[in-house]
Amino acid sequence: MKRRLPLGTLLLLKAILVAGCGCQEDQAAPPTAEVETTPLAAAAAIDKAHNLLNMRQPEEAELILKEALEVAPNHAQLNNLLGAALVELSRFAEAEVRFRRATELDPTLADPLARLGWLLYEKQGKAIEAKALLQQSLELDPDHERGRYTLGLVHQREGELDSAAAVYASLLERIPSAEAHRQLGLTYLQQGNLERAQRSLQEAARWSPYDPQTLVGLGQAMARQGKADSARLILKGAERIRQEEEELRPLRDAATRHPNRPQSHFNLGVAYARMGRLKLAQQAHRRALETDPSYGRAYKGLGTLAMSVGELEQAEGLFAEALARDSTLATAHNNLGLIYHARGRHTEAVAQFEAAARDAPKQAPLWANVARAYSDLGQAEQTRRAAAKALAIDSTLHGAREILGDAYFLDGALEKALANWRRVAETTPSDTALGAKIERAERALESRSR
Repeated sequence: MKRRLPLGTLLLLKAILVAGCGCQEDQAAPPTAEVETTPLAAAAAIDKAHNLLNMRQPEEAELILKEALEVAPNHAQLNNLLGAALVELSRFAEAEVRFRRATELDPTLADPLARLGWLLYEKQGKAIEAKALLQQSLELDPDHERGRYTLGLVHQREGELDSAAAVYASLLERIPSAEAHRQLGLTYLQQGNLERAQRSLQEAARWSPYDPQTLVGLGQAMARQGKADSARLILKGAERIRQEEEELRPLRDAATRHPNRPQSHFNLGVAYARMGRLKLAQQAHRRALETDPSYGRAYKGLGTLAMSVGELEQAEGLFAEALARDSTLATAHNNLGLIYHARGRHTEAVAQFEAAARDAPKQAPLWANVARAYSDLGQAEQTRRAAAKALAIDSTLHGAREILGDAYFLDGALEKALANWRRVAETTPSDTALGAKIERAERALESRSR
């Protein structure tokens, strides 16, 4: 699915981008070098400003465009894009002036008409004038996506549901998108056409599974058809996603505003992974590496994702890449140790677990992993020492306490082993394996007393 930009930043440039303002000059043409300078400079300004708007930096875009307009004040595209920047800055009256100026300078451009139509409806409630402008933009460019989508929204909000449905359907024929499927489904829902609403909203959810508005509409369609259980599940999921989207918004903004900072993309990837959005997490980590191929934490993030889906060989390679770039990444050491442990490579696992614990000495689970690895090697003293460090940090870490009991048992200190195991059993009474160890130690203790 293509990512949709907000109306204020969408710019569909025509092939005539560098052709100038579309107006004729009465004076003779200047020398060739000067003829080329203005359109080329305008095109460069448009490209730079467009990138700044994509990065949500409208203030910088405004400065670039105003400087360009000092040289070429009658350039339609520059005026149009400046209007878009002003919309992002909530300076709507100034934006309207720029859009109108752009349409005067080049009446063949669809984009300023579509932007102006949106502005007049969204900020002034002028539905009739807005619809006329949007229709005019579509006559100039039938494939102007935002113009057609906005026209559908105006019809829908004005209660002209048949017209709205027709516009969304025509948009889907030209440029399928999650947004168009969603709005068509919501229009059907308003009409009471519940089966069509359900189908359209399900298709929207297939395109964009993390849109709470789509899921709320789908839940309502299901509820009104008597599918109460399904509706409850969908609406519950919609609320969870709404909360996640709130959390993700500042992280996305940071990645957009600072595209050359790998940490911004990495932080977004970590959040995506925690929410189970693994494909998006992978994309964010890869974007961090595109920005800085030496950024070890992004390799660590990719390794963790690979490990979570059982791709251990790939994960091992990625963790090795991460540590080659930053040897202090405790999580990479720990996860690499877990992979070695799962493959029975216990000596290598110990080395990785110890490195992880050295890099993050206040993390009790890391010391517990060191203890477990030594226990697998049958080294009771090292096991006790590592388990004791874990419990000194977190006395409630039952895994470390059980391992400490194991070490005492190996040394023949049955009373100490039982004391630790019984403390764990108090909180995990259903642990049958632990219960079996306790019974075995109790029998051994009875035999010894005889």
